[in-house]
Amino acid sequence: MKRTMIALLICVFITGCWDQLQLKKLLFVDIIGIDYEGNSKQLKVDYVISALRESNQGAGRPTSLHMEATGSNLYDAVANTNKEIPGTLSVLETRLYLISSRFAKDEPLRHLDIASQFASNPLYAYLAVYDGDLSKLLDQKGMKDQTVSNYLIGLLDDEIRRGKIPSNKLLHYILGGDQFMNDFALNRFEPFKGDARLTGTALFSDGRYTGKNLNNEETQLATLMESPAGKNQLLSGQRNGKSYSVLVQSAKRHFHMVTDADKLREIEIALQLQLKLVEDGSEFKKHTDKMLQEMESAIAADLTTRITKVMAALQQANCDYLQLGHEVAVYHPSLFKYLDWREQYPSLSIKPKVTVKILNTAILE
Repeated sequence: MKRTMIALLICVFITGCWDQLQLKKLLFVDIIGIDYEGNSKQLKVDYVISALRESNQGAGRPTSLHMEATGSNLYDAVANTNKEIPGTLSVLETRLYLISSRFAKDEPLRHLDIASQFASNPLYAYLAVYDGDLSKLLDQKGMKDQTVSNYLIGLLDDEIRRGKIPSNKLLHYILGGDQFMNDFALNRFEPFKGDARLTGTALFSDGRYTGKNLNNEETQLATLMESPAGKNQLLSGQRNGKSYSVLVQSAKRHFHMVTDADKLREIEIALQLQLKLVEDGSEFKKHTDKMLQEMESAIAADLTTRITKVMAALQQANCDYLQLGHEVAVYHPSLFKYLDWREQYPSLSIKPKVTVKILNTAILE
């Protein structure tokens, strides 16, 4: 009897063909690109679709397909696509929403909010800006011996892992609330030698792309300030005319609000870094206590100067990327109630100060 039951169970698990038809019908959307159709307000939606062909007994051959559709909104565009091709369009595995710089200037989250209504919710996908022709980019068959999807998403994965860029998950913006999540920085791609490359971040103010950007170096420093977890980021710079390289081991950030009666006078941002020294630009292999202190002061001064410039760029774009308005609202609610934060933020005195502790040197005398 026992052998009979085992044989029946084996037969159930090795059939393998009961869901073959369903696998063949599924069309997995890897990337969704969004722009406007011509000069209209109709959305032009590009899809990079991964489909499983020749599926049998858990195996199959993945293929890639680029398609375009238009619609009054994202949901409408998806419905129109389903009418044009056989199969079932699935956004369950969507990994990247790529929006044009033109579309980004027109409250893109208002259009993307409808994504939360899909039955297979794809809100864990990345959100990024492409400063070029989206259709031309996504129509390519591959980039550097990779699929377009794996190449673009691989760039984001690697730089996020290194702590150089923000994560920018769609979920964070759709469900993050309106009042304090309308200022942010999205990772930005641009055309490069027939492919695409990451080139810093696009700055958003009140939900709209300002047309102003941070470059790669500025983006890394802004990311360190916005999410100071310390992810072994590599920082390089100049001290006393010589190059240095350090790895961030830990980072702590504190805000201090300087108020005067019913007025916000200044915000001080203290960033405390513990660093591992990789290169100090010196020919010495031995460091005295005095040399170490001078090195820490010089690196701190360099980083303070560079972060101050990043803050000035954010204020010029009226992009409260660090959510300082939220900090004021939480710790000084009665004061914030009477502030016109959007008007005051660009001219507010904001003073970053970096302090550095080097955890290792070569040989300390």
